[in-house]
Amino acid sequence: MTSKERVLLAFDHKEADRVPMGEMHIMPHASSEILGRDAITGEGSMYMKAAELVSQGRRDEFVERFAQDTVDVVKKIGHDLFTTELDPPVDEVMKITEISADGWKEVDQATGHWRKFTYEQDRQIVMEIDSFEKQGGTKAIEEHITYLEKTAGKIHESCFDSTRLARKKGEDLFHMAKIPNFIPSGRSWYTEFMALALMEPELNKRLIAAYTAVGLEAAKGYVECGVDGVLIAVDWAMNSGPIMPPYYIEEFMVPQVNAIADYCHANGVKVMKHSDGNIMPIADMFFGMNIDAFQSCEPYAGMKLAEVKNLYGDKITIMGNVDCGRTLPFGTRDEVIAETKQCIKDGAAGGGYILSSSNTIMYPIPVDSLMAMIETVNKFGQYPISF
Repeated sequence: MTSKERVLLAFDHKEADRVPMGEMHIMPHASSEILGRDAITGEGSMYMKAAELVSQGRRDEFVERFAQDTVDVVKKIGHDLFTTELDPPVDEVMKITEISADGWKEVDQATGHWRKFTYEQDRQIVMEIDSFEKQGGTKAIEEHITYLEKTAGKIHESCFDSTRLARKKGEDLFHMAKIPNFIPSGRSWYTEFMALALMEPELNKRLIAAYTAVGLEAAKGYVECGVDGVLIAVDWAMNSGPIMPPYYIEEFMVPQVNAIADYCHANGVKVMKHSDGNIMPIADMFFGMNIDAFQSCEPYAGMKLAEVKNLYGDKITIMGNVDCGRTLPFGTRDEVIAETKQCIKDGAAGGGYILSSSNTIMYPIPVDSLMAMIETVNKFGQYPISF
């Protein structure tokens, strides 16, 4: 049985030979240790490396290394799926400036709009800390939206380069591709958006429509690349509950997801929705969307895998949820094994389950914890589950 077949059986709520496993991302600190080379894989310092190589005129090298390393690390550890995302476009579209070891600035050559990023080396994370929109307020945000409307959300075809390459290199694996955020999550002007969403209803409607158009363009590009699934990754909740009032999520955010899902399903592509945080106050709404799977089920936010499986597991495949905030980075090997076994007990019976961390193999999770998870699945995740 191939890895792709194993994952597809989980989406069909059927038991395979063993519980499938994978991660939304394995960050470079772990993939470099596993592969024995300076690897470029998802999130974290990957974005800093992308900026460095693009600024040096070596964008094609980034694309090749990202595709190769992403597939190689998954194959080496025996995972069943991997995730790619949009690449930096070619340099005539986006210019990298002011680059240092601590961050960079990028400028859109068509509009002059800019974003400034900081790289925290000790935590290996990248954050956008300033932008054209943040400095210009509502007027600049409206200009940003107007440009997206004029271009109908078009994404430069070069942004799909690594997805095309990775599809060829990992044809026996299940390939997910990441849809851009449907709201400005992670942007430096996120708080301004939150105010706009509640205080500027007409501008909010335009923003939601413009971002949905970008998401649909990404989905179309991924379908043409031949991916098996797409991942919609923006968080809808924090530990205390939803990030926005339920009426807002229902009116604006649910239709975004369903639009992507309708297009993807018409083209034979699965749809997974990620969210950290406690989504149980909106669970009926969340799991009532036209999605195939849910990734995260964050233990630290009070999400219980057994409860989600019992209530919604007949409709939704669940991917998670070994705690990446406490157990994986700071727990003992025995604690990682015990939590992994509990996840198998809580989620695996009858299929419809993919074992992973509760988010990502992020820094500082050690490779030993990742391998303890994998070894536990290989030992105790054989169907039928009998321990």
